[in-house]
Amino acid sequence: MKYFSTILFLLFGFAIAASAQTRIGYMDPQRVLDNLPEKEAIERQLNRFLDSREAEFEEKAIELQNMLARFQQEAPNLSEQETRRRQQELQRRDQELEEFQMRVQRELEQRQAELLGPILQEMNIIIESLATEMSLDYVLNEATSEGEMLLLFISDDGRERLSLTDKVIQRMLQ
Repeated sequence: MKYFSTILFLLFGFAIAASAQTRIGYMDPQRVLDNLPEKEAIERQLNRFLDSREAEFEEKAIELQNMLARFQQEAPNLSEQETRRRQQELQRRDQELEEFQMRVQRELEQRQAELLGPILQEMNIIIESLATEMSLDYVLNEATSEGEMLLLFISDDGRERLSLTDKVIQRMLQ
């Protein structure tokens, strides 16, 4: 029992010593992006892209709605074979519309990655540089991509010493 207590005490002591040496910083990448002058230009480019695709989508959607309305109006007078053919055509057009929407979403994500890629790469280089300068072992993202906070509490002293956000913004604006 004494042996077990000694081992437990030593393990606990090592854990405390290891955690005391670990330095963790944190930052808010979204706040960094929000403070960059390039953000507005990127948003304008993405909005122009979406606007052009939205008009095309609306045109296709209206065409599909018109086809459906015509079909519903004419359905009682159609043969069974013609009814099936037109239902298949409606399904095909609906599928094309869904595929168009998914393709636009992929293209938007690709354009966003192309436009933000160099900025994010620069941000990562600056984060690594600051982490080295501050002797940090880890740098955490302050929130998840869904906006949920990862850091539930940080002291005022820790907030001043360990936040990299303002430092990254300053360096990116230089």
